[in-house]
Amino acid sequence: MKNIFMGPKINLAVPQPEDFDEISDWYADGNFVRNLDTAPARPLSGEDLEQTYRNLNRETEFYFHIRANDDDRLLGFVTLYNIDWHNQLGQLAIAIGDAEDRGHGYGTEALNLMLHYGFNELNLYKVCLDVIATNQSAIAVYQNSGFEFEGTNQRAVKRDGQRIDLYNMGLFAEDFQPRIKFN
Repeated sequence: MKNIFMGPKINLAVPQPEDFDEISDWYADGNFVRNLDTAPARPLSGEDLEQTYRNLNRETEFYFHIRANDDDRLLGFVTLYNIDWHNQLGQLAIAIGDAEDRGHGYGTEALNLMLHYGFNELNLYKVCLDVIATNQSAIAVYQNSGFEFEGTNQRAVKRDGQRIDLYNMGLFAEDFQPRIKFN
């Protein structure tokens, strides 16, 4: 039987208490936070982040840390949340923390592992996400993994006095074509 949490380069892991201090460093990077969320950027302590994790609704949110297989280094996090079990829908969020770790395929691999998990383990019919229009690298990863544009919330995000669109993207289970080989 294959390990649904393990890919060629990364694995989806249980968050460890010591991880949250490292993630706190990522939240001190304004560019990281501003690409991750539409909320105002603000640093968060490791304690704040760990408390948020402890308060997750375990019935509707599945949150994992992304770790490198070769050295167990923390790379990022991925979550399926706001799961609507009746309609088999979920929302996805993903982030690779350190800029040096981006562009190496870790995000694509983690996204594909999480989509495989969502469609095959959680039996979701569709996974949706929102992405800020200026986050072109994330959009490319999502499109490469099969997500399609479903709508635009025009000028929904305000950054540096400018109004930016927020794209809504979705992927149906039957359209998911994994981009990685599962172990």
